[in-house]
Amino acid sequence: MRDRLAGLGFTQEAIPAQVAKNLIVECRIPPRTAWRLASELSLDVAAHQYNAVTGDPRAGMRGTRIWEYEQWPERGVRPTIAALRVLAQVYGTGWKCLLGLRDLEQLPAKDLAEYHAEADPVAVAAAEPHVPPPARAVARVEARPDEGEFGAGALDDAILLTRTNVDDVQLDDLWSDLDFLGGAYTRTTPDSILAQLAVIEERTTALLKGRQRPKQTQDLLLIGAKSSAMMAWIAGDLGRYRLARELNSAAWLYTQYADDFLARRWVRTSQARVAFWAGNGIESAKLAADALSYHVGGRLTDAPLILAEARGWSSVQAERQVLDAIARWTVVENPDLGAGGEDRFFNITKDRRHYMAGTSLLSVGQASAALREFTTAREAFEKMSLEDRWEAMDPMIRIDTGRAHLRLDDLEGAAAQVEPLLNAGVGKQPDMVRAMLKLMATELSGPRWRSATTARNLAEALLAAHASARP
Repeated sequence: MRDRLAGLGFTQEAIPAQVAKNLIVECRIPPRTAWRLASELSLDVAAHQYNAVTGDPRAGMRGTRIWEYEQWPERGVRPTIAALRVLAQVYGTGWKCLLGLRDLEQLPAKDLAEYHAEADPVAVAAAEPHVPPPARAVARVEARPDEGEFGAGALDDAILLTRTNVDDVQLDDLWSDLDFLGGAYTRTTPDSILAQLAVIEERTTALLKGRQRPKQTQDLLLIGAKSSAMMAWIAGDLGRYRLARELNSAAWLYTQYADDFLARRWVRTSQARVAFWAGNGIESAKLAADALSYHVGGRLTDAPLILAEARGWSSVQAERQVLDAIARWTVVENPDLGAGGEDRFFNITKDRRHYMAGTSLLSVGQASAALREFTTAREAFEKMSLEDRWEAMDPMIRIDTGRAHLRLDDLEGAAAQVEPLLNAGVGKQPDMVRAMLKLMATELSGPRWRSATTARNLAEALLAAHASARP
């Protein structure tokens, strides 16, 4: 192709753009891959030149990361606009040329607005790697008698703001790892996710001890807040409530310095969850209500927080507050809302939302309404792909559906719900599953069912499952 283009009179500088165009149009190769191939660069060489353009050979770009950028949006990692600008310099083009239609359809609104705000790109010559100028001594000019010393050295001091120990690649890596772990939690052991989040938190803390530009510092604070809140959530699932409270305190401190409403929602969501399962229902309700005061648009929806508020009040049988919260949730509930996107860890899925509504209604004596919510939760759970299911939901829905049957004087219906679970073996489960096993066993041992052989046998089996389910 290069020979044919040269024969048609294209200059050496113009040929790469024509090659890229033909690869995109004729061969249907995605733009970022097409431009790299047109520039005759391997993944590793492209990464090396990326680091050279940034002026820091240790900037951290790797060939594998460029490959991940090229796989997006079908898989891989979404490149930041900053990363696209550097790649465009490496390939000798404009950054907008590195995005195709499918890319644009998946861009966040902020990035798409930036795309439209700039003029259409033109191909440019690849920038030579930036070579920092040699260090030089800063000599102060002797002040003239009428100048004085006020402001001397101010420019040198301001230049300190440009020094940084972090770059966009490192930040992109940290955010991508957080997003991945948030999505993996439903299908990976909690201890494994907790350990990987701890690595992210340690990397973030180490970077914060150095110097960054103000926006980079805020990004690191947000990463610290989110990773700590996620760790607190998981520590609570493991029954380690003291650690969970400490992690949430750290997360809240990060948010205060980051001064970001979305981060405050992350942390309040985690705090409300931990408080409820630690036995502090009223505190949980108040934390959830406070989170709702931070308005962030559609990124972190109101539904999980309203339900957390209802669940908190249900622990003290505050029927009026529970029913008020459920009514507010009904207004905002979107049955088609999934738990995708960057905040999927906190934006719980439909089965979990209806389960939370059911448990709150059950606690204030609304057994029939609760049973309807549990039925919806079960249907939603079974429609989900195995990859998106949180497996703890199956025993939790079964147990609380059984409890709803008990409230309706239907012992056989209760047994039909939990016996398949007990026969299959509960296995290792989060702390809240163990709590619900024990609660149902306690209810079956109460005066209403004490004389029934089926109830006694079921209670014994539930207590045995409770003992074996420790995570």
